[in-house]
Amino acid sequence: MIPFNIKQLETFLLVATFGSFRKAAERLNTTQPAVSTRIAGLEEALGAR
Repeated sequence: MIPFNIKQLETFLLVATFGSFRKAAERLNTTQPAVSTRIAGLEEALGAR
């Protein structure tokens, strides 16, 4: 089973594309803290930081 979800992966790709949590949040129509939470969950799932 994959240790992360599609929303986390989508969020990561947008942060990488835009180089900004704020811009990724705008694109996802969510808040910057929500983006940070998704990225933190992805990092934990992958054992990365």
